[in-house]
Amino acid sequence: MLLLAVALVVFFVVYQRRLLAQHRQMQQEEIRHQQALLAAAVDVQEAERRRIARDLHDDIGSLLTAARLYLRQMKAGGDAGRNEEIRQESLNILDEIIQNTRRITHDLLPAELEKFGFIAAAEDLCDRLNNSGGVSVDFTATVNKRLPEQKEIALYRVLQELLNNTIKHAEAKRIEVHADWLRDRFRFAYQDNGRGFEMPERGTSTGGLGLKNIESRISLVGGSVDYRAAPGQGVSVNIDLPITQESTSN
Repeated sequence: MLLLAVALVVFFVVYQRRLLAQHRQMQQEEIRHQQALLAAAVDVQEAERRRIARDLHDDIGSLLTAARLYLRQMKAGGDAGRNEEIRQESLNILDEIIQNTRRITHDLLPAELEKFGFIAAAEDLCDRLNNSGGVSVDFTATVNKRLPEQKEIALYRVLQELLNNTIKHAEAKRIEVHADWLRDRFRFAYQDNGRGFEMPERGTSTGGLGLKNIESRISLVGGSVDYRAAPGQGVSVNIDLPITQESTSN
């Protein structure tokens, strides 16, 4: 009996130590995962800033410089024909500046997203891609309610990234996008029939879809992401966002 009691005590102590070790390992893995998400969020923000700065410098900056050079050639009392030519060319450049400014502004915050919300903006984005003829895109939604602004922006950026990656890398012929309300949460589902990829292990920084970038965006607005992918079997992404009635509007 004494030996049995000692054996049980030893077993219990060893078992408890093993559980504590597993718990510490899980905590460390979760900390590493959260750190990876935070780093990905910072990388996304920096990449967007660099892109905006590049657009402003390359497009707007160069056009303004060209307009300034043209306008400096205009002279009071100079050749009327030449002055008119310079004026017209300057107006053409200003028109291009206006168009590029609108494009950059639309990339930052599409008018459809700001005015009508995520559902309308997502449907418009999918329709435009579908009309291009390169891939068939099917968008469906059950209810058109407004989400909190930060959640709408995060979802729209994720949809953009998913579509871009499918077009560039997946060689898919069909994409299905669905948005649904399930009582106190909003579900967004994305699926393509492309070539797929090998899913990376949790905590790693690799992934064909830029998984960390997507997960970091959704994590920052309190949501969760579930991926399913395999070589030759396409990609599916399910996103859940907890939503309160006070934070939505029709």
